[in-house]
Amino acid sequence: MRRARVFAAMAAILTALLLQATLIAPWSEPVPVSLPAVLVAAVALVDGPGTGLAFGFAAGLLADLGSTHPAGVLAMCWLLVGVSCGLAADRATVRRDAATAALGCALAGALATVLLTVLHSGGATLGAAAAHLLPSLVGDALLALAVVPLVRAFLRTQSLRAPHPVLTELDVVASRG
Repeated sequence: MRRARVFAAMAAILTALLLQATLIAPWSEPVPVSLPAVLVAAVALVDGPGTGLAFGFAAGLLADLGSTHPAGVLAMCWLLVGVSCGLAADRATVRRDAATAALGCALAGALATVLLTVLHSGGATLGAAAAHLLPSLVGDALLALAVVPLVRAFLRTQSLRAPHPVLTELDVVASRG
């Protein structure tokens, strides 16, 4: 992995968490719309499930450590968002990928609420998880329509493009036998 990709990932996670805390969460109260989860989904849609898994876990763990609920809840949920969106990526249309991201994030938000209910943390209830599922899906879809094309553009730039191995004729002949 290139150093520029690591720094870009760290900057993106921190920026998304700051925007979530200062703009998105107060604006969307009480619906759990999540910019960091949408960012995880968008990265996974471009780079695949492996990157989505790592990025989702890192972003979720950082969010967990900065909150009052038990650590690991968002890390697990956003890890699942990264893997599922990476596996379901269409990569053909932005709208379809945005819908995939929104659905994955809304389901992850509901799962996080259920987990917090089971852990008796944060005043979460199953009724809230069910009641906020559709509004959360709409809010995440609106965010995804803006974030998915932006992430695609950034991750396709020359400095942030994922490194791909280059096979030479010697490598091909050596692998055959």
